Amino acid sequence: MQTQFVFRHMDSSDALRNYAEERLSKIKRYFSDPLKVSCTFSVEKINHIAQFDVTLRNGLQLHSSETTENMYSSIDMALAKMERQVRRYKDRITTHKPHKGKIARVRQTVLAGDSFEEPETMVEAERRRAAEQAAGAVADEATANIVREREFRAERLTVQDAVMQLNLMHKQFLVFTNTETGDINVIYRMDEDYGLIETRGHVEDA
Repeated sequence: MQTQFVFRHMDSSDALRNYAEERLSKIKRYFSDPLKVSCTFSVEKINHIAQFDVTLRNGLQLHSSETTENMYSSIDMALAKMERQVRRYKDRITTHKPHKGKIARVRQTVLAGDSFEEPETMVEAERRRAAEQAAGAVADEATANIVREREFRAERLTVQDAVMQLNLMHKQFLVFTNTETGDINVIYRMDEDYGLIETRGHVEDA
């Protein structure tokens, strides 16, 4: 099992590494294939955040994170949550195989919330521009509201497998390429149900 550790806003700790490795062995026993694991530990004020990302050889991904006031507790709770989902889908995870065909690439953009506040008056806009020019920096109107961007693969999945992947990663929504239609779809949570958005952004089979 390949394991990578990242420590943010805290000192590196061999004790935490060893503890996490021991707890991860409970996850590893469910799979015969090698695992790639990323562990991120960070501290923000009193919050100790443990985050685990596991990639299986068949392409499925597992994710879990927890925040407490103690890093050991965060590790325990995050991996316990991951193990519950692994037990739930154990048979389907072990029999899952990647689907062949072209995979769409999707761009996700995060926009600043204050970008959508009430528009400036003409006087306020003139004052802002004057202040920016005085400071020697003029904001790029086209990009100033973008917080971050990333591109990712919309993996080829059946709707049933997309629901499983959504739960294994503890996400609110998942963008995927529907293996039956070749279209880009979005699966998302609706209380105890799931919503499915079907687009006509077709991806031709290889």
